[in-house]
Amino acid sequence: MTEATPEIGRPLADEERAALERDMADIVSNSHLFKSLDDEGRRSAIECARVAVFHEADVLLKQDDPSDAMYILLDGTVRVETLAPGAKVMLAELGRGACVGEVGALTGNARTATVTARTEVKVIRFAKSDIDSLLTRYPKVHKLLLALVEHRARDTIEKIIG
Repeated sequence: MTEATPEIGRPLADEERAALERDMADIVSNSHLFKSLDDEGRRSAIECARVAVFHEADVLLKQDDPSDAMYILLDGTVRVETLAPGAKVMLAELGRGACVGEVGALTGNARTATVTARTEVKVIRFAKSDIDSLLTRYPKVHKLLLALVEHRARDTIEKIIG
């Protein structure tokens, strides 16, 4: 596994930018987290979003690292694993539309799991500062994010305990 920081790459052509904005709008609009946003909120989320690409076996998020962002998967599949006493525990394989890094984005705590690309993965990246601003303006999204974090915590505990 290699830890990856996506390269900046080349500027998008106009038609590529338009296609990407449509794809991002579709993901954000259909995301469980962002469905409750009004049109202005969705536009704000899309404006602060950045796209990153990771290659197979790249590490998107590493357990215990500082939390500076969360991601929504546009394409590809990731594996989510955590280190429990004496063992590595596979928590999930996630694909398009899934959210990762939300625990750290909400709490500011270190990463609770390692997320590794199983295939080439394209993600929408939201910086923690942008998420904080969005959660302040939209308490319903904050509530949904808290519920997601609680659900993932219960699921993790169940998998670790067996």
